[in-house]
Amino acid sequence: MSKIDLHIHTVYSDGTYTPREAVYKAKKLGLIAISITDHDSVDGLDEALKAGKEYGVEIVPGIEISTNVGEDEIHILGYYLDWGSEELLSQLKVFQQVRVQRNEKLFKRLNDLGMRINHRETVKLAPRGVVNRLHIANLMVMKGYVSSIGEAFEGWLNPGKPAYVKKVEVPPSKAIKLLLEAKGVPVLAHPYLSKRDDLIPELIKAGLKGLEVYHSSHNAATTQHYLKLAKFYNLVITGGSDCHGRAKDKVLMGTVNVPEQVLDNLKEAHRKLIKSVAI
Repeated sequence: MSKIDLHIHTVYSDGTYTPREAVYKAKKLGLIAISITDHDSVDGLDEALKAGKEYGVEIVPGIEISTNVGEDEIHILGYYLDWGSEELLSQLKVFQQVRVQRNEKLFKRLNDLGMRINHRETVKLAPRGVVNRLHIANLMVMKGYVSSIGEAFEGWLNPGKPAYVKKVEVPPSKAIKLLLEAKGVPVLAHPYLSKRDDLIPELIKAGLKGLEVYHSSHNAATTQHYLKLAKFYNLVITGGSDCHGRAKDKVLMGTVNVPEQVLDNLKEAHRKLIKSVAI
């Protein structure tokens, strides 16, 4: 069991734990530090930080911003960001509204395909956050249209599948710039899932500072591959489970072995970032 987990979602995006529940869970598991990294939202950070003080768990303020290059989704994590930044909050509202508009098209497409799923039903699964495809996939399972979340994505919701709706283009460079302006450390999330290693040099030019090497989708060989890449490009190494609570019950908090030194190195990267901004 790891002592740190720097990739956790709550009900403020597509997780099932409240921030307080996530921190309590971390405490029970013996974790010393976690990061709440909700999709396009920082709304749960205040609650998490308060719970962290109560339970004695260090909380790293974080976020995961969804971007894309063509049909490829590229997620950018941000750590130690100023989550009260007006520019950040304003842009996150835009991202969230774009997601709502995409969902409306997705609901229509599913209904045209004979799946009776609507916004009102999915909102019940996302009482504090914006509905996204994981919520929709869960509802497809609950209503018996598919047997698993994997089937929902691979058979219906992924690019090229019958219910797929293309995202509005949000380049990763935009997310990186936004995070840097909010004094956060931008990190490429779960690079194996993106399968776009070719973009890493371009992202570094845009200001990328780190690579999520340790992740629930990375086996030993994949982890070694990204360790080498991070060292080659002099990127800070991060890691986490990508826990969504019960929404992804096989991805459990603390089960990805993340060395504690990762947190110290991330803090140092943030100090260097702040110092460079001050200069």
